[in-house]
Amino acid sequence: MIFADFKENVVNRNRIFEEENIYEIKRKMELILNIGNRINRSLIVDDVLKLVLSNAIEISNAERGFIIIKNKSGDLEFKLGMDCNGQILPSPSLNDICTSIIEEVFYTNQSRFIESAQSDFMSSHSTSLYNLGLQTVSCSPLIAGSNKIGVIYVDSKHLNKIKIKEVTNTFEILANQTTIAINNAQLYDEQLSSITKLKSVNKELTKAKEDVEKSTKIKIEFLAQMSHEIRSPLNVILSFIGLIKDEASNVMSDEFLEYFISIEEASDRIIRTIGLILCMSELQVGAFECNPQKLNIYEDTLRDMVSGYKNLAKQKNLELELITEAEQPNIFADRYCVQQIFQNLMDNAIKYTKSGKISIKLYENDNEKITVEVRDTGIGMSEEYLSRIFNPFTQEEQGYSRKFEGNGLGLAIVKKYIELNNAAISVASKKGEGTVFKIMFSKYNE
Repeated sequence: MIFADFKENVVNRNRIFEEENIYEIKRKMELILNIGNRINRSLIVDDVLKLVLSNAIEISNAERGFIIIKNKSGDLEFKLGMDCNGQILPSPSLNDICTSIIEEVFYTNQSRFIESAQSDFMSSHSTSLYNLGLQTVSCSPLIAGSNKIGVIYVDSKHLNKIKIKEVTNTFEILANQTTIAINNAQLYDEQLSSITKLKSVNKELTKAKEDVEKSTKIKIEFLAQMSHEIRSPLNVILSFIGLIKDEASNVMSDEFLEYFISIEEASDRIIRTIGLILCMSELQVGAFECNPQKLNIYEDTLRDMVSGYKNLAKQKNLELELITEAEQPNIFADRYCVQQIFQNLMDNAIKYTKSGKISIKLYENDNEKITVEVRDTGIGMSEEYLSRIFNPFTQEEQGYSRKFEGNGLGLAIVKKYIELNNAAISVASKKGEGTVFKIMFSKYNE
């Protein structure tokens, strides 16, 4: 063979080798891309692990492989084992696998690729490899950012000449893809777990809501029944007392007739107390339905109410006046609530005022709030009591020796009605000088 022919053969051989090498690289890259796509399409951890491990064994031409994952305690545990035929292997014992390499790779974050492990050089460096009869070992870490997930490990007892650069690059790329897929799958599992827990919590909340609604319904029915059972007999008693009074007025002295007045006053007090208790209970269980509407607070409430209280004020020699400075005192509130608010405030003003006057002033303040000011010259209240004035069942004077009757529910109910109508209330008082309540409603705009 002449030199020219020899040279041509060498060139052709190199060209064929390069083409085969490029083809092999291209094939492995396509394989990696295909594996990556298949891995990323799955969000089930076990499916991802099986797919990864079977391809890792194939790429490395290994006999078996294992995926070792860090558990919640931070310890390494075997997650999956598989042979080159795709058969699932049981978790190996410490004597069946090179744990030293697995731990080294996990803690150093550096891959290890070993071939010809039974040679004198290698066996002197790793007794476990020699004792296990292993020839080739490939192991890479699975890392997501700073989070260590575990390692992927394959080995073989037959001598398999590894093309170190090609296999290691391919293996590490696969390990990287595996890490991403496992991390995604774990996040998916956590999300599913959170959704399951959320559904369970929602189910419990729904049941609790139904129980509360059922309990509220029972309470409402109980309150309605009690109202009927208590008020009906009292109304019958009052009716017959009225009849007896009419019949007895011709034969009884004035001294005895006064007893009927005491009976009527005591009965009215019982009915009023029962009404307040039932009203407070209704508000506390959320049974009261607030139906706001446009109201002219002067024409629809205050004018007639103040007129109705003039006789009661006159009996105590008190002056009662209504001052109106607002041109269009329109608010958006529940009519019953507004009536109850001012009825309770005016009852208190008359009850706790011995002399002087009670002034009801209606105006629009600087913040464009429709304001009603209820001012009296009564006994007033201490600063200490003002801090708890809206608490249920509280009065400044407690016990049987107190000077004024009452159950301490009126102002607590006023506060509740004000909150239901998005209004506000303030109070200023001085002992022995009187009290001023201010109720502020948002102005109604067409």
